[in-house]
Amino acid sequence: MSGSEPAFRVRAATPADAASLAAMIRGLARYEGKARVEHITAEAVADWAFGPEPAFHALLAEAASEPLGYLAWYPIFSPFKGARVMLVENLWVEPPGRGRGVGRALLQGLAQEAGCRGIARIELNVRSDSAEAQRFYAGLGFVRPGEEVRRIEDAALERLARGETVGRAGVTA
Repeated sequence: MSGSEPAFRVRAATPADAASLAAMIRGLARYEGKARVEHITAEAVADWAFGPEPAFHALLAEAASEPLGYLAWYPIFSPFKGARVMLVENLWVEPPGRGRGVGRALLQGLAQEAGCRGIARIELNVRSDSAEAQRFYAGLGFVRPGEEVRRIEDAALERLARGETVGRAGVTA
């Protein structure tokens, strides 16, 4: 693509993109093996991303008004850095957009947005079983800080809220 314009563009998503975003979010969820996706509707995405208190922001890559991919992010704060950070929640490229530089362009767009907002760090999680994704992000300059993600949700979160604990063998105490 050197010296020529890509055959797609990256832009901030708008409320008119809610249906496209919902379809791509469901696509990524299914790709990652999530069984429940029926709650990811255009109406829900419109509320999550464009409602009175947006939970995330999104960039959209498109060619001839057809979505090729999206990047969902939200701001967090790092007390260690003493600054805001952009956390990428999802980066998804539809099959027709793969191998065309769409993922890189979405991250470049986010880096530009970070610069405009005075944000000096972008973080994301990479699947440990995807060597290809790990190489892609490393090639862009992302580094592993030596931390691992831990998550609690659903029934386990409810147990913790009730004060119950789970022992080493996975038995509720």
